[in-house]
Amino acid sequence: MAEIRATRQERTDHERITDVRNLNAGDRILVGSRTKPIIVNDSGAREIHPLRGGPTQQHAVEASGRWSNAVTVLLVNRISFSTGDRLGEISVDMGAPEPVWRVTE
Repeated sequence: MAEIRATRQERTDHERITDVRNLNAGDRILVGSRTKPIIVNDSGAREIHPLRGGPTQQHAVEASGRWSNAVTVLLVNRISFSTGDRLGEISVDMGAPEPVWRVTE
């Protein structure tokens, strides 16, 4: 697998992902300023209970690199805990939101 060297400017050629439900196992993605793509391994959801309205699902995927010492990261759709609305951002390892792109090759 060739390493992808992409700058933020070049990433306009890749599909921007704002909802992890659009990712499938085996998809190659770039996250934030990382230059090597990682592979989506698994997906799932958990039920959350916002302050207003009924329960809703928060979707997530796990992804990791295919090199030695690669770590697995959790990408989660950010949800408003007051309304349960999806915010259109993706958090990495439950931290700050980061941009995510699908890489085709």
